[in-house]
Amino acid sequence: MDYTHIINKLLDMDPDPIPRFVLLKEFLHVSPDSAEYQNAFERVCNHPFVRRFESSQNDRGFWPPFHGYTEQIIRHLLSYGLDINHVCLKKVSGYLVKVLENAESWDQFEKQDNVRWWPEIFVPLVSSAMLSLIGDAGEHLGAYKKRWAFFAEASLINVDYGNESDDSGTDRHSNFFSSSAAKKGYDYEADKKAQNAYFGFKTTKIISPWNYYNLLLLPPRGGARYLSDDADRALVDYCMNEADFIYYIYNKNPGEMVPMNAQNRDSRNFCHWVRALSLIAQFKGWATYEQKYFDWILEQRNPDGLWEFPKKFDLFALSDSWRGNNRAIDSTIFVLRLLLKKKAF
Repeated sequence: MDYTHIINKLLDMDPDPIPRFVLLKEFLHVSPDSAEYQNAFERVCNHPFVRRFESSQNDRGFWPPFHGYTEQIIRHLLSYGLDINHVCLKKVSGYLVKVLENAESWDQFEKQDNVRWWPEIFVPLVSSAMLSLIGDAGEHLGAYKKRWAFFAEASLINVDYGNESDDSGTDRHSNFFSSSAAKKGYDYEADKKAQNAYFGFKTTKIISPWNYYNLLLLPPRGGARYLSDDADRALVDYCMNEADFIYYIYNKNPGEMVPMNAQNRDSRNFCHWVRALSLIAQFKGWATYEQKYFDWILEQRNPDGLWEFPKKFDLFALSDSWRGNNRAIDSTIFVLRLLLKKKAF
């Protein structure tokens, strides 16, 4: 489908500086050398939303605490259309490289069942995933992509999911770390064995292939691929048919359709669902599901042919406020990023 008419309609609605820049850069692909682009970019760089992050970034390049807060700020800056060439993202990217080289730290620790889990498994995974999100840093990321691709290959089973459902009654949130994740299409024991052998210590807190950070780290980008076609397809199939949630992102199975209409006054479920699909859509296996889900999402538009969330979603709000047309502008940009398969946050 050609979404140009929707993009032009948003521009005709006189968007605020940040959504205007996103539309020009991401959707119309205006040349960075043009005066239009340069003027729009300057307005974003000088915007209070951006200036407050620039002034609060510490000398080391992050915003304490890293896990949670810095990650959120990185997503904010990227959602504004900024990239690694912006001073804030350049500084935090340099900081993340130092973390992966053990020359820097998060200054943050969470106790787990094995004291080595946090510094040797979790910190490198999150740091490499966020660095990948900002922009692939070549030699700094290849080893981490190979590591987590290996675990995915070892634990995902390419099967016919059919229409079977899980009625075990287990807490969906326990699946991120526990053996209750051993469902059709995913071999928990194989995953645990591979991770324990690789890291050289035993821990019950393994990290599954469909968690948020792996979904950031493992999609094919720029011609580089780390998952085989079978593993890529199995990961997407598992997410869409079996996963009870995407940890940190969405607390239901992404395969279940979510409506966004006048009766659904709280749009958070729809927003989180679209965000989960945006991550999954980065993989080749998404092609099997794309038409069905995109058709459904297109049906959720308002009479003006736009999406309009009833409530503000703070994470990806772009406009100066949500008065007037701004709610529809921000909501539609959010959904278009999925439909046009832009980088997922």
